[in-house]
Amino acid sequence: MNYLDQYILDFSGLEDGTHHFEYAVGMELFREYDFREINDCNMLVHIEMNKQPDMLELKFAFSGYVLCECDRCLEEYKQPLSGNERLLVKFGDKTDEPDDNIMIVPVQEHQINLSQFIYESIVLMLPVRKVHPEDKNGKSDCNPEVIKKLKELNHQKKNNDPRWDELKKITLKN
Repeated sequence: MNYLDQYILDFSGLEDGTHHFEYAVGMELFREYDFREINDCNMLVHIEMNKQPDMLELKFAFSGYVLCECDRCLEEYKQPLSGNERLLVKFGDKTDEPDDNIMIVPVQEHQINLSQFIYESIVLMLPVRKVHPEDKNGKSDCNPEVIKKLKELNHQKKNNDPRWDELKKITLKN
């Protein structure tokens, strides 16, 4: 069995109305998509599906965390993630998808694989800059030795090369 098959939602035998589903997401999903920016994942995805004769409305609620490397000190930390997404699954003959949150499937289809939508949603929840959160006193939880070394390097960088001083005085005239 393919790992991603566990994310198949079979809606064929369900009556119209609201239905609930839950998926546990671990690191295996990210390995399947060869995503290497996180080291571990423990997410829960709750889906509320409103089945209608001509479409499915899926509301996703994500909660959990991922382990990733801090961009500042390169040590691993736990990044909490939570969010909500919405996906409309319409039945029709067209295969083009006018929006990222609209999926069009053939009328005769009886199941959909949600793995890519779940994967992409979690990846988009990741912060652009991944750094340790601050403690209750507003101090970073980064490795203090690395922070000390970064400050030293930053101080050294500020000691400019005097050869560039004259060039800095030159301004562009319009």
